[in-house]
Amino acid sequence: MEAGKDILSRVDLERKKILSQDKETAEGLIAQKRYQAAEKISELVLKREKDVYRTLTDKIDAITCHRVLGPIILLGAIYLFYELSIVQGYKITAYTWPLLAAFRDFVASILPSPGFVFDPLLRTVPLGVIDGIVAVLNYIPIFLILFSLIAIMEDSGYMARVAFILDRIFRNFGLHGQSALPMILSGVFIGGCAIPGVMACRAIKDQKAKLATILICPLMNCLAKIPFYILLVNMFFPADKGIVMFFISTITIIIALAVAKILSLTLLRKAEAAPFVMEMPPYHVPTVQGVLRRCLERTWLFVKKIITIVALVTLIIYVLMNMPGINKDRKVYFENQADTQVQTFFTKIGKDNPYAKLLEGAKLTQFAIYWDNYKKAKMGAKDKEAIDEKFRQRNGEFFKIVKRGKYVVNGKKVKDEYAGKVHKAYKKLNSSRNKIRRQIKEDTIVGSVMGRIGRSIEPITSYAGFNWRINIALISCFAAKENSVATLGSIYQSTPGEKEQALEVRMKEKETGWTALHALAIILFMTMYPPCIPTLIMVKLEASTKWALIATFYPIVLGSIIAVLVFAGGNRLGLSGIQTMIGFYILALAITISLGFIKEKSVSEYD
Repeated sequence: MEAGKDILSRVDLERKKILSQDKETAEGLIAQKRYQAAEKISELVLKREKDVYRTLTDKIDAITCHRVLGPIILLGAIYLFYELSIVQGYKITAYTWPLLAAFRDFVASILPSPGFVFDPLLRTVPLGVIDGIVAVLNYIPIFLILFSLIAIMEDSGYMARVAFILDRIFRNFGLHGQSALPMILSGVFIGGCAIPGVMACRAIKDQKAKLATILICPLMNCLAKIPFYILLVNMFFPADKGIVMFFISTITIIIALAVAKILSLTLLRKAEAAPFVMEMPPYHVPTVQGVLRRCLERTWLFVKKIITIVALVTLIIYVLMNMPGINKDRKVYFENQADTQVQTFFTKIGKDNPYAKLLEGAKLTQFAIYWDNYKKAKMGAKDKEAIDEKFRQRNGEFFKIVKRGKYVVNGKKVKDEYAGKVHKAYKKLNSSRNKIRRQIKEDTIVGSVMGRIGRSIEPITSYAGFNWRINIALISCFAAKENSVATLGSIYQSTPGEKEQALEVRMKEKETGWTALHALAIILFMTMYPPCIPTLIMVKLEASTKWALIATFYPIVLGSIIAVLVFAGGNRLGLSGIQTMIGFYILALAITISLGFIKEKSVSEYD
């Protein structure tokens, strides 16, 4: 027994000596010696008919896998990735958004008609969900380009080189090359998913690298986070989209490496590391068919998730944002306000006005709907005469009013002063009506279950620049991160009667006090956001309940610290969003590099 312990002690001592002298693990050194011996044996027994020549793959690898050029090429590839997908892809949404807006209008047309100030529940709930879903689907063109580029990298064989290049860095942080695949699947290149990333950790042999990788996979930029990033980047960094997306994708890796190193030095310090060995596949020219197939498959998975899980969660969140609704006294107050404005309207047009009876009672609401539909139809319409004819056929008397009393009858121009007077008076009534409707919506959300939760934590989150609306969005995406944009789409709905605008336009109109620092803090908090529920279940299955709880809470703490540091620090120093982003990047990089120089003690599996 004692002899056995002495042998194990000597083995452990030799392992440490090898690590100290050769800067390599014992397993790695043994693997190298084995390959060297095999090469010598092959040279003795094999006779080559011609000299060995370097293949095209070898020549390309000499550049792409070079110790200095390799990382530079990789960073360039990542930047090009986001310049093509995010910057150029977003331009395509200018053509797809009108189609989504038209779909939303179609759904609105088959639902119960809106009221003068209060809409029926069967209209507000479906439209709230549709607004959320449409806000996310607006980014499909970007995903198509992004997934195509990822497929090209995979099919060409470059993705394996990415793992090789990253291994040189990872080994200093308690990870190795096998950690690259889970991180890539999770979203080293924006567009992954942490669930397959955590599952891929099964292939990692040693516990240290496995657990460290499992815990940092959720920090990667999964597909679900992309719409949220794009939304804020387009709002506050329109001139620097490619740079900011490059920052997001790389800062997550930098922070993840720092987290992995801290875990390796603390919670995982007793675990043992193992060497990384992989075979490089030859380069291939990607086929159009293969790239398109992968691109469409991944896009369909995203769309399927949007129309199932996200739709369900959006419905739940929307209901919680509208429950219990405004109280009776407040409802009576708004109704009285509307009645006062209506009475003022009829006083202005006069009792003798022939259009007064046309707009009495419920007919005024019908005209309000007609007015809203006409204004929306005319916005951006190429054939305005066709629009006029369509609405003339729908209701000739209403048409005279919306045309300011200037219309044509039997080829003759008519100037109807009564209709013109009604038009002028109704413009003011419509403005008051929309103001009342906006206030009703605001009061409903503020007094709702989600509104109360969001406002209750606002005194704390305000240090990071988060208001109660952002709080609601962040809470909603715990189930699925796509819900962040879907929830914001429901909160920032377009004003009735106005042109359906993209979500970023609606948010900018509402959040006039926001700056790029607000956006940067929110983005960085989202990069550190806890895993969604399905990912947490997978962490529990691959590790344990303990690690699932750690994976839930440490990102909240880390994200909160980073968001407060960026927002408060940037404001205190008077920095812009870009300046703060650069400063934080340098700080995070310096801390991570410093952690990489800290040597870990080699721990024997027999300890």
